[in-house]
Amino acid sequence: MSFRFDDFMARRAARQANLLIATAGFRTDELEDLQQEMILDCFRRSPKFDPARGDWRGFVCGVIRNQACVLVMRHRKRALEVLAADLFIRDHGSPEEPMDVLDRRRRPELEDSLHVGLDVRGVVEGLPPQLRSLAVLLAQMPVKEVCKRTGKSRSRVYQMTRQIREAFVRAGFHTNRREAA
Repeated sequence: MSFRFDDFMARRAARQANLLIATAGFRTDELEDLQQEMILDCFRRSPKFDPARGDWRGFVCGVIRNQACVLVMRHRKRALEVLAADLFIRDHGSPEEPMDVLDRRRRPELEDSLHVGLDVRGVVEGLPPQLRSLAVLLAQMPVKEVCKRTGKSRSRVYQMTRQIREAFVRAGFHTNRREAA
């Protein structure tokens, strides 16, 4: 079965690309590239479309959504690589020579915070979906707002927060900074 480019695919890719720019840190000059990446992925995957499993529009939505996730992960990976490269700094006390590049010093506190951030991300991503979404909300707003947003009681939010905290303890994080010292 052969598929052609259609208006729905174009609109969906444009919508998703705009969403990536608005929420995932992409630049506005990347809009066309993002759209093209998503449309190209639809064409690549179109031979796998099975009308018995769903309709074409659903397939397009799923492929574009998944490709958007891939693009975000690539974007974040590039950002982490840049951050990791920035962890090496030059000694500003000496004149800059071409060979000074080989004599860079590490800034362990920045590197440690990068690793902790990655560890936290790993723990949160390992949580069940309900706890994961709560952890994300708690990072953005106070408990009172989380309760309003989720429709959960304060006691249920605190109960779920304890479960999140237990996952961090199991992963080696301490609940009290004094315990870690």
